[in-house]
Amino acid sequence: MINKQQKYRILNLEEKGITNTTDAIAAAGLDWEVSQGELQGKCFDRQSMTWEWRKMNNHKCVYRTDTGYPLGNSIVGKNFELVQNAEAFNTFNEVLQSQNVSFTSGGWYHDGGSVFLQAKLPQGVIFDNGDQLERYLLMAQGHTGQQSLVWSFTHHRPSCSNTLQAALNDSTYRFSLKHTTNIKERIDEGVKFMSKGLSHLEAVEQKMHVMSKLSLSEQEQINYLKLCYDRPIDEELKDWRNWKNIEPIFYAPLGGQYTKGTLWNPYNVLTEYEDHHTRINKDKGQVNELSPEYVSEARRVRSLFGANTVNRKVRGFKIANSVINGELDLKTGKKRDRHARDQFASLVGGIAGAVGIQQLFTL
Repeated sequence: MINKQQKYRILNLEEKGITNTTDAIAAAGLDWEVSQGELQGKCFDRQSMTWEWRKMNNHKCVYRTDTGYPLGNSIVGKNFELVQNAEAFNTFNEVLQSQNVSFTSGGWYHDGGSVFLQAKLPQGVIFDNGDQLERYLLMAQGHTGQQSLVWSFTHHRPSCSNTLQAALNDSTYRFSLKHTTNIKERIDEGVKFMSKGLSHLEAVEQKMHVMSKLSLSEQEQINYLKLCYDRPIDEELKDWRNWKNIEPIFYAPLGGQYTKGTLWNPYNVLTEYEDHHTRINKDKGQVNELSPEYVSEARRVRSLFGANTVNRKVRGFKIANSVINGELDLKTGKKRDRHARDQFASLVGGIAGAVGIQQLFTL
């Protein structure tokens, strides 16, 4: 049964050696189903001068069939289509049918209205400088409209536990379906899309590797962070209120031995700040101090699913990609003209040709 004080429940599955979806669903406590019940609203009848319960025909209440309790913000519209946990997560097997994966985490959030599983792919990468990236497939779905059915490829950096989310124009890294009446027919479309996406992970990793080799001045790195947070390049740091929170990370980042003096540094400062240091607010009316465990789980959920956090990290990657492509000059924050872009692209091309990604992890 869901504890109403517990908004998140994330279980670590890494030590369990789980390699199939059925066992992962059970280990994460997600082996239950949902259904919909009728809703009523208590309305005041001026004729009888009494309160009357009336049916709400255009909405339903979503509840767990094993406990009979509503899930999260449980009111959904009449066109909302339920997808059971087993139905959704079994698509892991189809996307990763040729991969020897291991499930690493799973659980629920939104008071149980949204659920997820995460699996590690069998191979990761190592950069020339020794930094490492692990590959993951994340899948989440919601029962109450707060979370679409989503597949997402992510990278994890063990040296600092950051979740790296990227988006290239030619890279399939994420697929999302709303819970409308045709969702089950479109699940096959998502499976095909993500299966093709496996071949694009190397393109993302190659960009990240170039970032780890491209030297930047301290000012250029700060300018990059300003652009990521929509601040003017010429703004004084004393006037940037968030800088006081980012500055300690900038000068002493986790895994900084791999990032110093390169574009890889501010990108990972951004992800470290978003994953580990952003504020977790109390719910309205909540008096007690938030426990460290609650804050940790809330940040973990937000790093994977929070729209603002995910979009910020994707934006950071896109800005870095513009720098690599020679389109953006971090000294001025402006686009380069064609001649300057071609010169810079030639420089980066030399770096890209010199780097080599080695296969690292085999489960």
